[in-house]
Amino acid sequence: MENNSENSILPDSTQTLGRARKFKQAGYGFLVMNLVYLVVVVKFIPALNFDVSALLSFLAYVLLLGFLTYYILQKKKLLTQVLAVIYAGRSGNAIYFLLGDNIFPAVPFFLPCLLITFYLLGRAGWDWP
Repeated sequence: MENNSENSILPDSTQTLGRARKFKQAGYGFLVMNLVYLVVVVKFIPALNFDVSALLSFLAYVLLLGFLTYYILQKKKLLTQVLAVIYAGRSGNAIYFLLGDNIFPAVPFFLPCLLITFYLLGRAGWDWP
């Protein structure tokens, strides 16, 4: 019998490092794409009043993004998979409305954010290439 301990250790550590890199990319990509999404949507919302409730809503949104990003960076696979499914649904919904006649003008601009976020989350959650 051959001793394959060297061969079995190296691929496992390489696979673990690759998987950790995917979660890191998914976490930071999730944060950046959602912040871009927020900026695009705010730019296209007509007559947005920045009162206390709007500012608190934006603060809550950013805190939620930070919370979710932290747990994605902690390699929470189930959370990443659930978020990927949510972003797949949001992407499908945006594509459906993009094909319609009366669309929100920001849809063509934030659809790439949704698709990139879905891919990054799916890549980490299900180990896609």
